[in-house]
Amino acid sequence: MEAIAEYTEINACRERMYLFLMNFFKSEVDENLFLQMKNASYPEEGNSGITEGYRMIKNYLNLPQTDPLTELAVDYAKVFLGAGIVDSKKVAYPYESVYTSQERLIMQDARDEMFRILRENKLVLEHGYNIPEDHIFIQLEFMAYICGEIIKAFEKGDAETACRLMNGQKRFIEEHLLNWVPEFCSDIKKFALTDFYKGLAVITEEYIKMDLAVVEDMLSGCTA
Repeated sequence: MEAIAEYTEINACRERMYLFLMNFFKSEVDENLFLQMKNASYPEEGNSGITEGYRMIKNYLNLPQTDPLTELAVDYAKVFLGAGIVDSKKVAYPYESVYTSQERLIMQDARDEMFRILRENKLVLEHGYNIPEDHIFIQLEFMAYICGEIIKAFEKGDAETACRLMNGQKRFIEEHLLNWVPEFCSDIKKFALTDFYKGLAVITEEYIKMDLAVVEDMLSGCTA
């Protein structure tokens, strides 16, 4: 298969992006991450939705603020944990089960399916977080992990394995991420108080949609 070097670089970029997004859903923003984001350069071209999301985050970070870390921590707890919220329908709980089960409960079929997928791929997550496997940050971490495995396969000259892994990613995006993340991100945009998390929601949804097209394009090269 041609363009091995190009596909390796594409998957390295994909891996970095999924790891980048994962950090914001894992826990509230700490001082180190806040400073990284404040000093970062943001893209002004490319996917218009992603660019808009970055613009929202940048504008928030440039606002005069007395205690932005506390404000972001409060927003994280409110939006993702339901802190101080009586109506559970006004919380963006970050679990696929909540968005795919009739009663909006955690630990449902989606969690069991995600547990099976992780085990099937021999992936043991050692992040120290005792949370259900269908949490958004674990699903993003899984995508990053598979990107890394694709890179290893290409580096070994094993295009067949790389293409098989990309096929698996395509199914995962279609059957899992796109099955609930758009609605999840819509809820974040409705319930978040800060443009930081609203911007994150925009970037997350748009990137996953864009990434499906990227994977499909690479897969077309697998059969070319």
